[in-house]
Amino acid sequence: MRLIESTPELLDEELAILNSDSFFNQVSKDKELFTKEELIQEIKDGKELGAERFLIQEGDAYVGILEYLMKNPSDGYTWLGLLQIRKEEQSHGYGRQALQLFYDIMKEREVERFRLGVIAENEPGHRFWKKQGMVPVNSVINQDQKTIIVYEKEVP
Repeated sequence: MRLIESTPELLDEELAILNSDSFFNQVSKDKELFTKEELIQEIKDGKELGAERFLIQEGDAYVGILEYLMKNPSDGYTWLGLLQIRKEEQSHGYGRQALQLFYDIMKEREVERFRLGVIAENEPGHRFWKKQGMVPVNSVINQDQKTIIVYEKEVP
């Protein structure tokens, strides 16, 4: 497994990954499918904050997306902004493997702890992150008026 930097040439792959999970899209953005224009805007917004975005490649296939922000301007913490595995590839260990790649990057950059947010209604997301040792530390309302549970973990 390896991380491939997100580029405009890979936009269709990213869109297919995002749109493979209509449940996640519904709870996060109140819609089942993202348009290419919405994805372009999301990537642009992330880049403006300093986010680093990658496709997760296993063999010849792109199985997911990983995006992180080394320093969130709102709290100064490193944030894992998105870890999404293609719906049909979930439960095959790709999320845990991608998370290990993230940990390795954080160790190289001497990050001791990081945060992430899970939409309150995303029960599968809460289960996954709790299994990974994440601990809830706060709740906030995001720009889409969604309640977000903020988790934190030390980099292992």
